[in-house]
Amino acid sequence: MPGIDLATARKRFRPGQVMPKPTGAVPVVYGVEPVYTSMAGLRITAGRFFTETESARAAAVCVLGEAARQGLFGGADPLDRFVKVGAHWFRIIGVAAPQAVAHGEVGGLSAQDRNNLIYVPTSAAILRLEDTYSQFRDEIDGVYVRLQPDTDITAAATIVRGILESSHRNAGDYSVIVPAELLAEQQRTKRIFDVVMVALASISLLVGGIGIMNIMLASVLERTPEIGLRRALGATRIDVIRQFVLETTLLAVGGGMLGLILGVALSRIIAGFAGWSTIVTGSSLALAFLVSVIVGLVSGVYPAVKAARLDPVQALHYE
Repeated sequence: MPGIDLATARKRFRPGQVMPKPTGAVPVVYGVEPVYTSMAGLRITAGRFFTETESARAAAVCVLGEAARQGLFGGADPLDRFVKVGAHWFRIIGVAAPQAVAHGEVGGLSAQDRNNLIYVPTSAAILRLEDTYSQFRDEIDGVYVRLQPDTDITAAATIVRGILESSHRNAGDYSVIVPAELLAEQQRTKRIFDVVMVALASISLLVGGIGIMNIMLASVLERTPEIGLRRALGATRIDVIRQFVLETTLLAVGGGMLGLILGVALSRIIAGFAGWSTIVTGSSLALAFLVSVIVGLVSGVYPAVKAARLDPVQALHYE
């Protein structure tokens, strides 16, 4: 198909025996082509990766991931030493740099430690190593494809799926993972989540504003004689409005501070129990506090105006 920049097959399996005996989990063998380093962003910290010539003649050479190096040789230098995979010895020619590891599923595929790997040429994995998962020695279990920058990713993915459906006779025994599609799906999910969270927060703010308004209206009703006395002694309507708005502001500030404390504490507790990573920034705290104060001010304006409009004579006679 057009638009392909680089491609490599992959033959993966977990050997039953590796020597030296690893201190942790048994490394997984990856049979790949030399272009895999460019496609996967694999950086070699010691030695080198195998060449096209070595891959063509199925040379018994390998490159260790960082975790595989630690598990097999500890702090010793593994270059030009040998590791036995199954019944075959492979000479170590390089060590790969540590790579980021996903802790959850990606595109329906389970996460795997990309550092606990032994990289060998695809031909060496096919001809030298026994694949315990299949009766076909030349069977591969994955293909990595990198497209050219100007290629339509969606159209290319459609072509790939069509080729696989035809060759697999619509068996549905494969998965096509397109990072761009995963990113787009993640962004759609994030937008939906943001809308839901904003809706929940808006409802909470509305309920809180109504609660503050009811409290202040009840306060105006209970303090009607006090309001009438203040007006009789010379207080203006602006003075009454300022008094009740100030009280509302104090309620909003106190509630906002309490909400910030509870929010930070609950996020830490949830992160501890659920194993999530929660980040609380200063800007989010400032925004939450500002919104709570604004809601309090807006909710207190109507009760304050209603108190200022009371007739002083009727307020003094109110019981």
